[in-house]
Amino acid sequence: MPFQKVPFGEIEAFNVVIEVPTGSAKKYAYDPEMDALKLSQVLYDNVGFPFNYGYVAETESGDGENLDAFVLSTHPLATGTVVTCRAIGLIELIDRGQEDHKVIAVPLSEHRFDKILDIKDLPVEHIPAFEDFYRKASAQWKKDIQVKGFFGRDRAVKELLRTQILD
Repeated sequence: MPFQKVPFGEIEAFNVVIEVPTGSAKKYAYDPEMDALKLSQVLYDNVGFPFNYGYVAETESGDGENLDAFVLSTHPLATGTVVTCRAIGLIELIDRGQEDHKVIAVPLSEHRFDKILDIKDLPVEHIPAFEDFYRKASAQWKKDIQVKGFFGRDRAVKELLRTQILD
């Protein structure tokens, strides 16, 4: 299936296309002109994405691209996988002066996450993992990335509604 045909889904069950598996140092990004995932950046010095990373289908964020999402999972998910998720939180970011928020989500297919309903339900080490990742990635990519804050499920749902492209 072409990536452009992946539907949003529903607010409580939205689709994320995985671009980067947990632990990967290679950042892929969706290129709508090619309808393909393209290598955009590479990290080094044992820096990798702390969680699966991708974009929410049929959304447009403040930076003009799809809304980004981190998908927590017990395993790395392959690049190009479509995962139906539930939002549990939001990271507010500014990337080179532009809003670039990230939804934090869990896959509906992983029942280990059934009781993770909000960011406050996560293990305490998750928030520092996000902060550490963005500190290191910002330095390596020579980009000014500022983490403005972490917010719960309600804020994430508002961001999904705000960025969803309606027919």
